[in-house]
Amino acid sequence: MTDLCIAGLPIRVESADKAYFQTRYADYIRRDNQPPVMEMRTRILDELPPPQGQMLEQVKSVRVLRTTDGRLCRFGQTAEGKVMFAIYCTPDYQDVEIQFCTTWKHPHFTLRELEYMYTGFSFQNRLSVLGGGVLHSSSLAWRGQGVAFSAASGTGKSTHVGLWKERFGDDVQIINDDKPAIRFTEDGPMLCGTPWSGKTAHNCNRMVPLRAIVFIERGQQNRIRRLDVVEGMFHLTSQIVRPYYDADLGVQVVDFTQRVLENVPLYLLSCNISQEAVDTAFNAIFSKGDA
Repeated sequence: MTDLCIAGLPIRVESADKAYFQTRYADYIRRDNQPPVMEMRTRILDELPPPQGQMLEQVKSVRVLRTTDGRLCRFGQTAEGKVMFAIYCTPDYQDVEIQFCTTWKHPHFTLRELEYMYTGFSFQNRLSVLGGGVLHSSSLAWRGQGVAFSAASGTGKSTHVGLWKERFGDDVQIINDDKPAIRFTEDGPMLCGTPWSGKTAHNCNRMVPLRAIVFIERGQQNRIRRLDVVEGMFHLTSQIVRPYYDADLGVQVVDFTQRVLENVPLYLLSCNISQEAVDTAFNAIFSKGDA
């Protein structure tokens, strides 16, 4: 098992692909004696026994049941009934075991990539129980102040963050290029790095005050405006994963979204992904006294 600190939370993990995750988790390793708030294990087995319990739901090929010992289990199986993956977890997601069958041939992802994604989803669920959440965004810290740029994939949020790095140099640090965490502490909303940063390794183990969330859309002219509550809720919910397999967890995600709306300024940036777009966003988020 490896002890980590992610978003300020002590986590304990046991990876199947140890070489890959040793690199991914390197910046997050902790050496204190704090008890973990979550334990997560991944197993790759030749055969997965069919999960037993009360069937709760089926979405396409994925089934959800409650086992006799009270855990939730999501699993997928072939038409012949062979189980390809199973995720067992306590109702509060404090203890998670992810199982993959060695013969699972996913049409798009390798077992390494699946472990990477499923461990990220599991951490996200536990964080939601603890009152936080994960926002699909590329995020940075400018002089210790966090800004998350969110949009649908391919819109240019990573490119926009890269332009900030070009513009401000060492004043900017990339927190996470795809899935930063947001937590509420006594200091207010905090933007946190996580090891799960999509296709890139752009992330760091840092927590900074969250100054703003900016939703990006492509446009010919660069302009930005503050979103009202209804618009903000629409944009936030489109970029925060809502679990279909756990209604109670879904309510907690909605509560988290509302808390973000109440505590973090949200903007809509229409831009052409240029240095002028950086100026437009920066001038709206930060006052002249900050520069």
